[in-house]
This record gives sequence, C-alpha cells and structure tokens, in this order.
Amino acid sequence: MVGKKCNLGNVASIRRYIGLVLSGVMLSGCVAMPGKVSYIVKDPSASSRIVATADGSVRGVVSPRGQAFLGIPFAAPPVGELRFAPPAPVIPWHRARAADSVGPACPQSVLLAAGNSSEDCLTLNVYAPHNAGQGMVFPVMVWLYGGALALGSNAQYDPSLLAERQGVIVVAPNYRVGALGFLAHPALRGPGEGNYGVLDQQAALRWVKRNIAAFGGDPGNVTLFGESAGALSACVHLLLPGSRGLFQRAILQSDSCAQPDTSLPMAEAEAGGLMMARDLGCGDGHSALACLRRLPAEKLYRATSHRRGNGGRDGWAPMTGGDVLPKPPDQAFAAGEGAAVPVLMGSNRDEGRLFANVKSFSFALSTRRAYEDTVASALPGDIAPVLKEYAGVAAGSYYQAFADIVTDSHFACPILTMSRLLGGRAAFYAYEFDDPRAPMSLPRAPFTPAMGSYHAAEIAYVFQRPWALGDPNDFDLRQQALAGRIQHAWGTFAHTSQPAGNPAWLAFDGARPYALSAQRTGYVEDFARRHRCAFWNARGY
Repeated sequence: MVGKKCNLGNVASIRRYIGLVLSGVMLSGCVAMPGKVSYIVKDPSASSRIVATADGSVRGVVSPRGQAFLGIPFAAPPVGELRFAPPAPVIPWHRARAADSVGPACPQSVLLAAGNSSEDCLTLNVYAPHNAGQGMVFPVMVWLYGGALALGSNAQYDPSLLAERQGVIVVAPNYRVGALGFLAHPALRGPGEGNYGVLDQQAALRWVKRNIAAFGGDPGNVTLFGESAGALSACVHLLLPGSRGLFQRAILQSDSCAQPDTSLPMAEAEAGGLMMARDLGCGDGHSALACLRRLPAEKLYRATSHRRGNGGRDGWAPMTGGDVLPKPPDQAFAAGEGAAVPVLMGSNRDEGRLFANVKSFSFALSTRRAYEDTVASALPGDIAPVLKEYAGVAAGSYYQAFADIVTDSHFACPILTMSRLLGGRAAFYAYEFDDPRAPMSLPRAPFTPAMGSYHAAEIAYVFQRPWALGDPNDFDLRQQALAGRIQHAWGTFAHTSQPAGNPAWLAFDGARPYALSAQRTGYVEDFARRHRCAFWNARGY
C-alpha cells in the first residue's frame, strides 16, 4: 500500500512543518513515488516505444495498461549562472534517451521518501493511453502539483489511470520550489525575478506545444490542472501573456490566485529576500547574487523566507510588480485581463481539518491563546473580526473553529470571488467535494473529529491511484462510484470544456456549486451561507 501510515515524529518536528502542511504538503516518509508507475514499467509484457521530440528521441514503455515516458528534460539544469534565472533551453541529445524512470525532485526542505533531489530537476513525465501513437489524437492535461510552492514533485502522483480510462495524455512537470523558485531580492531584478518556478511551468507548457503531437496528443487541446499551490499556479497562468494559447481550459482544485497571500508585492518580497540573504551571510548589494548562487541548495531551502506566502507566515508566493506578473491577480482580473478560457474550480467541504489535525499534534489549538495565535499565523491583517465571527464555533471547539476558518477563507469562498472576477468571459463551473469518509493515511490527533473531506482528499478520486494521503484501495462501493464520476467529469471537461454529470452539470450560478458527493446529487444549496461567504468576500477572499 503506497499511502502508508506516516510517523509524525516529535513536537519540534511538527512545528517545523506546520506552515508547509497548511498548504497541503506531504510529510517526510509518507510516499513511495507512485509516479514511477512500476506496474507499467515493469510489466513483463511491456515493450518500448521511441518518440522523436524537438530535443532528441526518448524511449518509453508501452504496456496493455498504458504508456509512460518518464524523466524527460524540458529545460537546461538551473545551476550556476542559471540559478535564479528563467529556464533556459535544454541541450539537445543525439541518441535515444531512456525514459523509464522519474527524475529527481527539485531541492526542498522535506524530501519525499524513496526519492532524491537535485537542482537538475526540470524534467517531466508523459502518461498516455496504451493505444497512443496509432493514429488517434488525444486531448492533453498538464498537472501542476501542490506543496505551498515549497515542496512537491511530479513523482508523487500517478495519473496513468486517468490517462487510460479517460482517453487523455497527462503531462506532469517538475518546477522549482521555495527560494530557488520564488526568491526576490534587489540583486535579482530582471527577467523572472520572484517567479522562476512559474516560468518553469510555462516552459513545460511550451514543451507540450512543440512536442506532444509526437506522442499522440493535440497541442491545441490542453487542460492545465492542479491542486492547492498547483491550482494557484494554474490560476496565475490565466494572466500571463507568455502562457496565452498554451492551454485551452483550466481546473483549479482547492486554491486560486485572487485572495490574500496568493501573491506578494515586489517591495515586500524583496524585503524578505534581503533579510534572508543577510541570514545567509550574503549581504544586500549586487555581490549578494554571486553569493546566493554559490551557496549549497540546502542552505537556501532551509532558510527562513521572512515574508508572507501561500499558507501564512514565512511562506512563498508569486511576486507581483515585476515582468512576469505586473499586477496583483485580483486587480488584473477585475480589469478584464486574462485568458478567456473555460474554468472548473472547486473545494472540499472540510479542507481545514487537515491543517487543524496537524496543528493539534503541537497543541496549537489547546487553549484560547494558542487558538488565536494559530489563526493569526494563517491570516494577514486584523483577526479580531474573524474571531468574533467564529466565536460560537470556538465556544464548542477551537479545532473546529480553526478548521472552518481555513476552509471558508482559503478555499470555499474564493470560488464566488473568482466567478465574479472572470465576469462571464468564458464558462465557469464549480463544485464542492463531500465525502465524510474519504480515506486518510496520516494519523489523527487524539480526541479530534473524523477528517471528512480534508484538503487534498479529492486527489485519490481524480487519479484513482494510491498517493501520500489516501489510497483508493480503501474505497467502498459508493466511493468507487463517486471516484468514477469525478474522474469522468475531469475527462469530459478536457475533451469538451463541459464536465459530465447526472443531473447535468450546469455553469455556476454564483452561489450553488455542483455536489461531488456519495450522499447526494445536484447542487449545494447552502454553500455560501455555511461557509460564511458574505463575511469572507467582504474581506477580499
């Protein structure tokens, strides 16, 4: 079982990982790289297939259960002078390159079990149906992983079943995370400052445009989809001129880019970078860049960011005010900027319980003072109105109050905001995933409620393959049916720009998302009221 139980270790370790888990990362020791698709690569009946790309040929694996082309470079290694620089073109190769094993993760503070990391990490995996390359042309889906823009790897996920069952080709790139992907500093002013990871994603989209036809994919029919920070990233690409035309629709699972802490102004991002550079002994001037490029990667990803980001304090977020993202996303969307493409966006009913559960291991929700400090760490600005709004819930349970605050502010209510900002320029579909018994592989803190539909729970239903937080082998019959409906909806959206559903899944009416639930069908009538969206939308969420 890939989604095995995880040892959370001591309280000190939990405190170190709290801020990252607040954006849906996987803790060390929880995953065995399902993206390796060993059941395809090591299938005794498998054969090889050579595909010619613009950079050189790759030799992948074909089995009756699908095709896999793993560890394909899409940009030059971002090392030396290319550290803290936009991705550069890959160096071509002349012999067929083996593509049967995943590449390393980009350097990060919590390395996934059974994995390795390297700055030479800009590779992607291609997962295709077993009959790809035989004349049929398949829609393409490009997957961006979550992890607070601080952690993550394409090897964490196995989208091969989605590809095989839904008749799509899935491309999963790596991108730089943490300081290597999102550091801003006056010495870095120039192309890409503060957004190198976003530009890595864009480079992968350009690779798809150039090369996916050789695998059997349609370069003019691409769906960009991601979860948590991956959804934030997909949202940002809606605004980037350089990403225009590289994808035709987007799926945003449990995040977007228009609420506070999903981007950061240049002045604030650079102020954090200056403090971080001083911590590392690199000073403030132009010599800081050479110093930062000489440092071991480990020192960079272990350093404190000294800035707000995706998930609260000391995090990472795309920088605004530079050449990549000139305006804050909410302002850009409000001005009518951005790609007019269909969007499918949703959240899970109990997103915040994952974060409340992890907080509970460090007793961060055990007293009123601890609860208030924890809320302050997750939200910018004055929290007094928030504490007042949730006082009734907190009177019964600090755990549930914090879980509700995170769910409502970061995930549920931004759906209403995004639907308004996109202003009907293209179809907008919304959902709420709701399975109170979703499989969960992390241990539960003592005396806490069931995890319900926690943050990232839907991933096991979309891919239907084991991963760090959940194993679909634990599904009962109703959950299997729900997973089939969800995966089919994602597939039909990739094929037709409209998700399939029974009853029919209609465009969002601004209040009632579609119910993805084993308990009910139709629409979620009480969504805006239950998640207190009038309160949160008035606060910019």
